[in-house]
This record gives sequence, C-alpha cells and structure tokens, in this order.
Amino acid sequence: MDIDVVDVDHVALRVSDVDRALAFYHDLLGLPIRDRERFESGEVPYVAVAAGGRHLHLVPTDDPFDVGGEHVCLLVRSDEIATREQLTRLLDELREAGVTVEAGEPRKRYGAYGRDWAAYVRDPDGRRVELKLH
Repeated sequence: MDIDVVDVDHVALRVSDVDRALAFYHDLLGLPIRDRERFESGEVPYVAVAAGGRHLHLVPTDDPFDVGGEHVCLLVRSDEIATREQLTRLLDELREAGVTVEAGEPRKRYGAYGRDWAAYVRDPDGRRVELKLH
C-alpha cells in the first residue's frame, strides 16, 4: 500500500484540568476554542484549541501522566511580536500572569521553517510549549 501523509490533523494533549488548560492556551495565548459544546454534551472526550488550521485536543484525565519529554511548538505571527525584544515583552507578560518561562529565554532555534527566536514556557501541567517567531 502506498501512503501519502500530507499534513497534521491534530495533536492530543492530556491535561489535569481542562479549564486551567484553556486559561493558558486560549486566554493567554489566544488560541480559539473548538468543540466545547460537543465536549460538554459528552460527544467528544476533548476540548480543542486551534493553532492555524491544526487543532490541539485538550483531553482531561484523572490518571497520572508524565510530560517530561514532550513539547509542542506554536508559531507566533503578529505585527506586535516580530522581534526578540517584542518576544521578551510577551514573556514578561506571561511571567506576570504566573506562567513559568524557562531560564535564558528567548534563544534562536531551528524548526520546520528555519531558525528564529523562540522561547520555552510551561503550560499548567508542566508541559514545555515553545513559542517560535516565524
């Protein structure tokens, strides 16, 4: 069988508290919420947030889970966030909101679209989230 993978549809992220996760991904990072009503009615086991045309499925669980080696990279495009200095200001705002920003950030890193400024922050479950300019 010949297969042609053409894109990523979604990534599922286990979360301990969907409302805390939404406060981070939606309220602080601005990702639009999808499927909240379907989740609340029991139709789907997640609440999605959209990053461009891709979805992050926030899947609440009461089971313990380890996010040690995981990270998700979100591309950040904005007229207000296009330089290292502007990314640094965003990181300061996130710190003020109680988000953990890793030491020494931002740094230039390689990704799917080349090398640019990026910073690792932690979501409410401690998962690394890379915010990358592009």
